Amino acid sequence: MATTSSSPRPSARRLTETPARVLRPAAIGIALLVNLAYVLVLTDVAGYDLRTPAGFGQPAQSILISVVIAASVVPALLGWGLLELLERFVPRRATVIWEALTALVFVASLPYNGAGVTASDQLLLALMHLIVGVAVIPAFVITSLRRS
Repeated sequence: MATTSSSPRPSARRLTETPARVLRPAAIGIALLVNLAYVLVLTDVAGYDLRTPAGFGQPAQSILISVVIAASVVPALLGWGLLELLERFVPRRATVIWEALTALVFVASLPYNGAGVTASDQLLLALMHLIVGVAVIPAFVITSLRRS
């Protein structure tokens, strides 16, 4: 007769026990890889000319892979640094404060009406932001809650 235990599968247990120093950079790496795949499929396979809005005196231009890399990694690293500071100075409220700030930054960073971009461009760029958020935010929150 087989017995079953109520403990999680070994692979699930390893994930929940994975330390923040491993899970957080892994989440950033996953966000970057998924975003790169998304842009490459969109531009190279589908042939779509994804454009960034005009800004800082520059006209709208086709998106560059270097911009995708920077836009995927830099905000995530800044968010990680902010979360680490909050965990150090206000450990009991760090996650709540960080989540509120993350929501504000996410909404503020969405591509709104910009010269030279279409509604399709805005939607596709917003999906890139969402990809990073979906990969990074839950991983950071889970690791932060485990520390409290």
